[in-house]
Amino acid sequence: MKIYSNFEQGSEEWIKCRMGHFTASTAQAIANKGKGLDTLVFEKVAEILTGKMKPSYTNEDIERGHELENIARGMYEVETGRSVKQVGFVEHDSFSGCSPDGFVDDDGLIEIKCKDGANFVKYLYTKEIETGHQWQMQMQLWITKRKWCDYVVFNENFTKSISITRVYHDEVKISQIIAGVDMAIAQTKAITGKIT
Repeated sequence: MKIYSNFEQGSEEWIKCRMGHFTASTAQAIANKGKGLDTLVFEKVAEILTGKMKPSYTNEDIERGHELENIARGMYEVETGRSVKQVGFVEHDSFSGCSPDGFVDDDGLIEIKCKDGANFVKYLYTKEIETGHQWQMQMQLWITKRKWCDYVVFNENFTKSISITRVYHDEVKISQIIAGVDMAIAQTKAITGKIT
């Protein structure tokens, strides 16, 4: 495992570092080992061969998250009394890695989601973590070898603007992620070998 802390997430250096890697943001597709993984493999081979990434998908919620993440991180520190260390990228190997929203103490992570008003209320009511976010945190825990991840849901417009839920290792999910990463790496090598 190699930790890159000398650049910010979203920077040119971060984009270059992630290139050709299967990352936690796509952990659900990796774990499912279906057509989503096939698509992902072809994308990663294209990145490896061209040195370029396709523009990342964005929407209003994603942009909101980028704008508010630092505020949410600060609120988490105030709420918990814990300090968060930001990292750029954590590389598991030359094919996989993750970009957690921060390291907490010696054994934790933080994953921040800045939801709009309706989705913030829905989360407070149901306390249901989106499936994709569950998989994302499990892949981050596997790669970083950390024990837990605090799932932080934030909306600045509410009196109680932050909700924190602790998530622990799920060995079943992690074993599915490992199997998916192994399959993705094998496919990547096979495709690259055949067309180059």
